[in-house]
Amino acid sequence: MLDYLVLAIVCLNLLFCVWMLRIMTQQLHQAIAQIDTLMAQAIQGLVEKGLGDFEPVNPIQAAIANMLTQNLTKPPPGSSGSVIDVDLSRDASGKFS
Repeated sequence: MLDYLVLAIVCLNLLFCVWMLRIMTQQLHQAIAQIDTLMAQAIQGLVEKGLGDFEPVNPIQAAIANMLTQNLTKPPPGSSGSVIDVDLSRDASGKFS
């Protein structure tokens, strides 16, 4: 008698788990559909209205950026002009000198 009661409880628990999984799956599908709709509306709004006004470039920052790009393009004095110019000589003990 007790075996049938345990079997009935296990079966009811299994049915309850399947039912809850079905409800959670439906909720997840609804949430994904809602997020998709909201993202589509946001992208549509950006396409129609644009991204808005941007702050103009600061002339001091532009001058510093120009100076940095010029310094990066020319090779440092005393180098052969290649990007990798490293001396990897080692002394007698095997350490880098």
